[in-house]
Amino acid sequence: MEKEKWIVIGETLKKAREALSLTLEQLSQKTGVPVWKLRLIEEGQFDRVDAPFYVRHYIKLCAQQLGLDASQLIGTEDLSRESAQAKPKKYAFSERVNLLMLALCLIAAILFFYSMVRFFNVLGQPGAKLVNIGNQAILLDGKPVVPGESVLLKVGNRYEVKNNKNGCAIVSANKQWLIRVENFEVVLWER
Repeated sequence: MEKEKWIVIGETLKKAREALSLTLEQLSQKTGVPVWKLRLIEEGQFDRVDAPFYVRHYIKLCAQQLGLDASQLIGTEDLSRESAQAKPKKYAFSERVNLLMLALCLIAAILFFYSMVRFFNVLGQPGAKLVNIGNQAILLDGKPVVPGESVLLKVGNRYEVKNNKNGCAIVSANKQWLIRVENFEVVLWER
């Protein structure tokens, strides 16, 4: 708004207040606007009060208490511009926050699903297997394992291997151990 318009608005508010025999303190109590801000508004020094958005709001509150039409006092284009500018920023910010939260939830859900699939794939894989790589049969818990044969070892069980003269291997998902000891025990644990 132009400087002269602000001065006219301030004078109009002051005259209306005085016509109703209200003090600045009484108007301040009714509007919630501090006395010092009301004084500056009546003097037309709006630039020292607050941001224009708030000053328009203070004028609107005063006009309502003094029985004046705020839209005529400030101008309908200023009030409509004020409300049109204020609301989209608030909604634009909340929409961005909502989209960001949605994206983060989606990423978290994808990561959770991926980790669950990996977890159950690892559980579903056999723990390890014993492979006879020698040229003679070995005994696994008293049962013969012929050369080239493999036996699945279960997690949590203890196995006794005997007669391992030429070697055997224990193979897990990603490692292989070559064993050349003749008699030994194997205990397979979970990861």
